[in-house]
Amino acid sequence: MEIDTPCLNEIAGMEPYLDPMRVSSPHKIQEGYLITSPEYSLKKVLSKGVEACYEISHCFRSGEKGGLHSPEFLMLEFYKTGIDEMELMEICIELLFFLQKNFFNFGFSNYKKISMKDLFYTQTGYSYSREDLLKILEKEFSIKNYKDYRYEDLFFLVFLNFIEPNFKKEFLFIYDYPRELSSLARIENGVSKRFELYFGRVELGNAFFELNDSIEQKKRFLEEQALRRNLNKEIFEIDTSFLESVSKLPKCSGIAIGLDRLLMVILGKSSLSAISPYFQIEE
Repeated sequence: MEIDTPCLNEIAGMEPYLDPMRVSSPHKIQEGYLITSPEYSLKKVLSKGVEACYEISHCFRSGEKGGLHSPEFLMLEFYKTGIDEMELMEICIELLFFLQKNFFNFGFSNYKKISMKDLFYTQTGYSYSREDLLKILEKEFSIKNYKDYRYEDLFFLVFLNFIEPNFKKEFLFIYDYPRELSSLARIENGVSKRFELYFGRVELGNAFFELNDSIEQKKRFLEEQALRRNLNKEIFEIDTSFLESVSKLPKCSGIAIGLDRLLMVILGKSSLSAISPYFQIEE
């Protein structure tokens, strides 16, 4: 079912590293935030009994620069009940094969799946434990002041510097993330049940086996509020209606795919400016 959700919400999403755009009417009578994704709204629909839904929406994020970023972009987000993230991965593969057959032949046959644990070991010889992340950084950068860093910062310092640069020009599904990077995903067997889709170094999609425990979700939201406070960012109130929806979610998985980036890699381009004259790209 195609859903049309609001682009303007009174309460912003809780992502600590994303900055939503605040908007207001001329006399400040109405104020709100443009969505960074339709995720919260679509999950509210799922909680009311819809079994499968999607939306292609305009999304807005501020402060991101470069040829892969635009303050306004198109996102495809879809959810299906009764499946986990690995079954969702197969749906994504079917979608890419469909696009190749019916839209443009971009050679979608060379794709890989790998767990984050195996990816770390093959690229660095280490695990993604905090202790091993510190070893990698101290070895490569000869700097000893990382011990007070948050786990997430250590992880991405290693991932962006020593793993992502080695990605080949192929579609890559990375699954089973560290539990510290769970966001809105379930944790099972000590790992976050989520995956991300890359083509080369371009992140195309982010998927979760959706958490449906509102108590755990509220705990994570409180932690994200504290992180935003430490980062000197605006603190957003918790969307209690969303928390109520989380507690009613069935078993389900969902993914958000950046359509502008997907079109870019399908056409063999390296910048969003190559696919549309309308992108406001800040280099």
